[in-house]
Amino acid sequence: MNRRSFFQTFGAVLGAATILPLLARAEGRRGGSTAAAGAAKLVDPKDPQAKAVNYVHVNTEVKDKALTADRSGVKHKDQKCKNCVFYNGAEVTVDGKKAASCQMPFASGKVVAAEGWCSSWAKKG
Repeated sequence: MNRRSFFQTFGAVLGAATILPLLARAEGRRGGSTAAAGAAKLVDPKDPQAKAVNYVHVNTEVKDKALTADRSGVKHKDQKCKNCVFYNGAEVTVDGKKAASCQMPFASGKVVAAEGWCSSWAKKG
């Protein structure tokens, strides 16, 4: 990982850590439920916010080879939403894919595929 991608990832994680508690509180006040609990819908990789973080439904579909670097000692082939710190909630099956909610703002109200990947991926501790 080069310095630029480190700071981009760090900035995304820091931003998410700042805004997510606020979003969770707002969701709780509205009395809403998570996307995984109801009629779940997968994030569309063509959505502008998903494109901004290079989201794909299957981690092998990443087109930019510069993004396929090892992170936190994990090879890219093993970096999947299901082992990312932002992937949480009960898994559901949507369009034949196992999926769950993601704490990243690009997935707000939708779920991400367990086998998916985005450039905000961070190793689950």
